[in-house]
Amino acid sequence: MLAPTNTIRDVSRALPALVSGPKIEVPVSTGLLDALANELRERHASLHPVIDRAGHALAEAMKRHDPEETADPQGEGAGALEQAESYFKDSRAELQRLRKACVELGASPSHRVFTALRNLDELYVSIIAIMQEVRWSVLIFDGVRDRADSPAGRTFATSSEWIASLHGDE
Repeated sequence: MLAPTNTIRDVSRALPALVSGPKIEVPVSTGLLDALANELRERHASLHPVIDRAGHALAEAMKRHDPEETADPQGEGAGALEQAESYFKDSRAELQRLRKACVELGASPSHRVFTALRNLDELYVSIIAIMQEVRWSVLIFDGVRDRADSPAGRTFATSSEWIASLHGDE
């Protein structure tokens, strides 16, 4: 029953490709702020259903996981989640760059471009939070499971011993 594991891995790998689009150009004049606001609103409208479905699929995969099985046997799901998180964090940084450019152009704080930027940023924040929650759930679940399956508890005298054990240098 690796279906939840495969769902986590596949959704995480596919999501950045599904939501990627052409780079949003920085406006060079205040006359282009309305066009930027429209572009950001359209992007939000097109991405929201995709990101929402992906978030629900990830959360559902964790709910359906059989506690008797390892959640992420090869670590592919956690790795894919981490890469997707990174993509959305980079996307948020791009939005911050656009916000800064709009401020430098002298856009009014009440201009609708700032609402559009905030809405898209909040969408990215939500999927990052879901991915982090699922990734940490997988890692914690597998860590607890590994500990339960371990024949003896392990203790470490120093932090360097613990770090060495993580890298298999013990």
